[in-house]
Amino acid sequence: MSMNGADLIVDTLIKNGVKYVFQLPGGKLGPLLMALKKREKEIEVVTVRHEQNAGFMAQGIGRITGRPGVVMTTSGPGALNLVTPLATATSDGDPVLAISGQVPQAKLLTPYPQNPNISGVMNDSTVTKYAKEIEDTGALADEVANAYITSINGNPGAVFMDVPGNVLLAETEKEGLEFTAIADQLANTISDEKTISDTVGKIKQAKRPVIIVGARAMDESAAKAIQAFVRKTGIPVVETFEATGLLTHEFNENYVGRVGLFNNLPGDELVYNSDLVITLGLNLVEYWASVWNSNKKTVVDIDIVVDHLDETFIPDTLVLGNIAKNLKNITKTISEQDITDEWKSTVHTLQEKLLMKKQVPKIISSDSLYPLEIVSSLQKVIDKHPDTTVVMDGGSHEVWMGSYLNVYRPKHFLMSDGQQTLGVGLPWAISAAFLRPNEKILSSGGDGSFMFSSQELATVAHYKLNIVQIIWVDKEYNMVEFQQELDYQGQEEGVDIDYIGYKEMAESYGIKASRVHSKEALDAALIEAYRTTEPMVIEVIEDNKQNIHLRDKDELKKY
Repeated sequence: MSMNGADLIVDTLIKNGVKYVFQLPGGKLGPLLMALKKREKEIEVVTVRHEQNAGFMAQGIGRITGRPGVVMTTSGPGALNLVTPLATATSDGDPVLAISGQVPQAKLLTPYPQNPNISGVMNDSTVTKYAKEIEDTGALADEVANAYITSINGNPGAVFMDVPGNVLLAETEKEGLEFTAIADQLANTISDEKTISDTVGKIKQAKRPVIIVGARAMDESAAKAIQAFVRKTGIPVVETFEATGLLTHEFNENYVGRVGLFNNLPGDELVYNSDLVITLGLNLVEYWASVWNSNKKTVVDIDIVVDHLDETFIPDTLVLGNIAKNLKNITKTISEQDITDEWKSTVHTLQEKLLMKKQVPKIISSDSLYPLEIVSSLQKVIDKHPDTTVVMDGGSHEVWMGSYLNVYRPKHFLMSDGQQTLGVGLPWAISAAFLRPNEKILSSGGDGSFMFSSQELATVAHYKLNIVQIIWVDKEYNMVEFQQELDYQGQEEGVDIDYIGYKEMAESYGIKASRVHSKEALDAALIEAYRTTEPMVIEVIEDNKQNIHLRDKDELKKY
């Protein structure tokens, strides 16, 4: 049975398990939308209010599932609006498949409306791993297969296909391809016995070993393997912000918090004092080696790819392949690790230091919330509802949450380490809500970052998604403000923003909302939010006076 090019693309997506397509309609996208309409019982079209947010939603699917989320746009500005989310996905290591309808081939590169050289724009390794303009209808299924596999092979990232209208509409006798078996095989590579033996030898020689867990180890199988390894060896662990959630309460005595961003947490101090660093799936954009390895520690890198090499990152041993399988083999081979009392004492000291940094000051404002009060309220909720997915937007609130909020399940704490893009929070929360309809999605954003994608409250309301959106309100782009004050002798410019009634904004979308000025009121609002699966917005008035100290950094202490 013949089909047109758009049908062929949709048939291929369905055969490979794609359940959602995020899109904003446009004329050049019409053939694909009509193809999706024919298969609406098999694949859901989610219509959004801005293409950039559609791209972020596809990234959220990629982050949680490990398989590319799909976004479709029209030509011209529709496709150009994908540059930011695709660059964010590639930097963060999340697979995304973007497909854009384009003007007919005869009109390419002519003075024709909505006709930029979009594949040329996208064909940059910092934006995508693969970007092509497709010239032949019969090749569309092949190109989808190659783009899809490229998005997940090695370090995951975004891929882009630009398809002219005549290619989408032309008839073909081809059928969609199924290649999920190949995708499954990508995770089967393991290192040889000698590499495993060398790794075990280096670990046994270490006096002060530490594990840094990174984003590429962020899945259920890797989490179980990491837990078994830590259980057997007792080696202390730190996580990057993006890798939060791999250890359960069982490992509290091994866990020393997060590392990265301003590099001023007790976990950073632990790495500074170590003699062996075991990196597990560490994307160096999360934690630059120049920060933690300037004194040339012994490094064992367990990963799916070779990351960027420089004078501070040439691993002494590279264990390449499936992280969970290789770590299982290491755990089988190694005997119980003899962690010295000295190193245990250092770990305990830094854990105590982390607990002290989490304490709410005794003197706080009576009409606004100190950031650690907000974190404390949210921690209480997470402890009571551990299935909650926490989604972070960018900003100073993200530093507080990323540094001090504990989550105990992998891929249940989502934030951007790569581009640190503003506006990702609500779109990622929407993705999580589609994938986890029976779990509460807790989205956190500042009043600055939230407004980048606030229009997607319409999407939340339309689908009645199980999302509670926290908005930290301080009427400033504060992450920039406090750094301006630190860098320019107390001066700041261009960082003040007008107050908007976020409660009233949410209510105008038909979403229940509250405005809170105290921790007691926030606790009550969260209890109310968790009583229902309906969406809710909580506007939190924040006291940000102490945010300027987020960047404070004492000289690292030797223990």
